[in-house]
Amino acid sequence: MLYKHFYTQVQEYPHKVAVVCGNQDLTFSELNSQVNSIALRLGEEGMGKGKVIATSLPAGIELIATMLASFKIGACLLPLNSKFTDTEITDYLSRSEASLVVALTEEITRIASLSVELSTIAFESIDTADGNSVVEDDDAQAPGLVLFSSGSTGKAKQVVRTYRQLIAEYEAFTQTALVDATDVFLCSVPLHHAHGFSNAFMASLLNGAKLVITPGEFNPRSVIRALEKHAVTVYPSATFMLKMLASTRLKQQPDLSQLRLVFTAGAPLADEIREALQQTLTVTACQLYGSTEAGAIALNIGDAPANSVGRPLKGYVVSIVNEDGLECPPGVEGDIVVQSPSAATEYKNNPDASAETFIEGNYVTGDIGFKNVHGDLFITGRKKQLINVAGLKVDPIEVEKVLMALEPVREVVVLGKPDSDYGEVVKAVVVADDLTEGDVVAHCKANLAEYKWPKMIEFRSEIPRSPLGKILRKYL
Repeated sequence: MLYKHFYTQVQEYPHKVAVVCGNQDLTFSELNSQVNSIALRLGEEGMGKGKVIATSLPAGIELIATMLASFKIGACLLPLNSKFTDTEITDYLSRSEASLVVALTEEITRIASLSVELSTIAFESIDTADGNSVVEDDDAQAPGLVLFSSGSTGKAKQVVRTYRQLIAEYEAFTQTALVDATDVFLCSVPLHHAHGFSNAFMASLLNGAKLVITPGEFNPRSVIRALEKHAVTVYPSATFMLKMLASTRLKQQPDLSQLRLVFTAGAPLADEIREALQQTLTVTACQLYGSTEAGAIALNIGDAPANSVGRPLKGYVVSIVNEDGLECPPGVEGDIVVQSPSAATEYKNNPDASAETFIEGNYVTGDIGFKNVHGDLFITGRKKQLINVAGLKVDPIEVEKVLMALEPVREVVVLGKPDSDYGEVVKAVVVADDLTEGDVVAHCKANLAEYKWPKMIEFRSEIPRSPLGKILRKYL
């Protein structure tokens, strides 16, 4: 079903450039030929509907083609961050019940050494010049994507969304942002993240728009050059990226006159960043509100106040409710609850967390906010104590469990602290004997992705608590 939308663009624009990465580009027809070859190889390995196919590939044409191939055969895609540690990859592959991993040869060697049973395909071994096809599977109710969402349990939760839910998000975003085949998207955000997957990958290629990918680590000068060179019209970004763009000093003002929509997701966009971006690059940025569970939910376009996340996407309903479940009047804070055809309906194999989050067809986000009289949504806080590192969510309980595995550690509390560059960074307050900061850092490097590492480590003799034993975080 999702592939069918892509193939419509292949038929309509066969010779139009579909994707660009570095010095490589492919037309829609050429990309589809690669997709067919990969889909054929996946089928030969027994993959299809109901099977989970993991990818551990860098952002680029290889990943794009493999994702589309997974969708063509009706499988369920698990895009992994190739920077995850062995512990994290093993956990995600095991809990998702992945049957196969597609990765580059070097990464395949690492994955093959892990204690998880599954097949592997080195991308380099696929004859992408073959172009032979396989029959498309278009079961709308089949699972199409699995991502892991941080939460209060200390272990990332599995979010599985069907093809119908993914298509619903794509259609709603397209109608809200007025995307069409004349657009050019620039992607510098991770494609294994909900933001990059939905708002760059799906939003562009399923509409016949060009997708330009900046390879490697984020480089503000490279992004500015790409925005100008490719006459980019839509740039889904992250707050810390926009801050770096705004602070980049250039000898010559770039021509970004084609850039009609720049938006950030995952972290609030401060007024000073928005204003600096406008002053430096004459670019106006806005905010998108979304989640792993539902994808994009609201987008600030039109006449919405700059510090809001705008109004819900077409066909979505966002309510603000109080503790009694009653809707709050304009200006009054409450829980943000979403009715959306794109939202998941449960966390896989986690009934307790599902019961708290998915209630009577509603998705309870865990965020706090209010709406003004015009229906614009404002995010004011969150119930959960997730740490927001440059738009990536870190569960403090997960980091605490990793640190408690260090034998000298008696107690540990992990929390977020404000940071001018990343929004928040991870801080660990540790009670331990004969333990150094170097020991903590080395242990985290071996067991956690880099953005989860504590950037601040403090040793104390005890953790401050209330008379009832509650941790007094305000003193940390």
